Amino acid sequence: MMTSEIRLIGKRHVKPSQIVRLKADANYTEISLEDGEQIIISKTLKEMEKTFTQFSFFRTHKSYMINLDHIASIQMNGGTKTVRLINNLNAEISRRRKDAFLDAVRSRA
Repeated sequence: MMTSEIRLIGKRHVKPSQIVRLKADANYTEISLEDGEQIIISKTLKEMEKTFTQFSFFRTHKSYMINLDHIASIQMNGGTKTVRLINNLNAEISRRRKDAFLDAVRSRA
């Protein structure tokens, strides 16, 4: 895995491995770090996706992109499909991305 850092805002750089989840919020993206810190940046999740797909991130839903290294568990209860991440963070899994997501998780095991 690359250890380079990604510039988020201003002079703020983080290693991709420190990021647990990216969550879309209109034209902003909320970035959750493993130490619990939240950073809000004024880029859409679609813009951020280009940067993060080269690392171990997966877009599970139109509103979520997660770091595959921080998965605690996966719940597939009926209609609701959720990934539980470290720090009690969750991300939804859309129906159309479910199979690709499960393949990505299996290929890392």
